[in-house]
Amino acid sequence: MENTQNAIQVELSLQILSSDVHSMSAAIVPSAAWRLVWALGTMKNENETVLVDGLCQNGAKALNVVDLDIGYSGEGSKTIVPASGKCRIEVVPMDNLSAQEAVEKIRKHLDSYGFADIQVKLCWKVFSEAFSRACSQ
Repeated sequence: MENTQNAIQVELSLQILSSDVHSMSAAIVPSAAWRLVWALGTMKNENETVLVDGLCQNGAKALNVVDLDIGYSGEGSKTIVPASGKCRIEVVPMDNLSAQEAVEKIRKHLDSYGFADIQVKLCWKVFSEAFSRACSQ
């Protein structure tokens, strides 16, 4: 994190199916994994340019995926199409943005790309040494 005076962490999550299904159904059921990956792909491009309007100053490491929790991660393997997924992103927003305004810009961006089904939740923020946590772990 380059600017710890002004950083937030946001959780993106979605639940598409009531439970995981066997991967042989992958061609006919939606995948939370792919849906989340596609949503993330609209937020930053391969040149490190942040694509969420007004969120960050480009040129800085202003948007970073810090956690990705999709599918089965236990011992061995399991062939599934994940019913749900979540990730956390760290954002260093423009200096004039509050944490809530940054979350609203992310929400608006996701909605504009057809990802209204993805939940957006502020997990923590660091603004002028004030630190707070909201995500449950």
